[in-house]
Amino acid sequence: MAGNNNGFAQALNDLRTLGNANQNVSKRNLEKAAEYFISKLEQRIGKSNMNKKHLRDSLVIVIKDDHVSVQFEKDKFYWYMVEHGHKKSNGKGRVKGQHFVRNTADEEQEKLLNIMMNRLSE
Repeated sequence: MAGNNNGFAQALNDLRTLGNANQNVSKRNLEKAAEYFISKLEQRIGKSNMNKKHLRDSLVIVIKDDHVSVQFEKDKFYWYMVEHGHKKSNGKGRVKGQHFVRNTADEEQEKLLNIMMNRLSE
């Protein structure tokens, strides 16, 4: 393919290199956005009255292949109940959800997009 000297092989190689660089840059930007989101989310999550590990201390950034996500650790399944609400244990009534994840994401959406797109525009 490179033997015909028409420049297409070099252009293809340059595009592959550029694609790999953009993927690394965007992954770093996603990590920065995740760190920023965690810092804002920690401020919204209240501390429990129990003398145990709190929800705000269980936030982690998980990176799999080209996906970056903010998650609660495995043993913190109850974040969903705090976020969305749940029925009371006696079956009478509901506990209202706090919506800390949704509200933080809505309020910080513009800033998160700016962080993610910052290096791509440079």
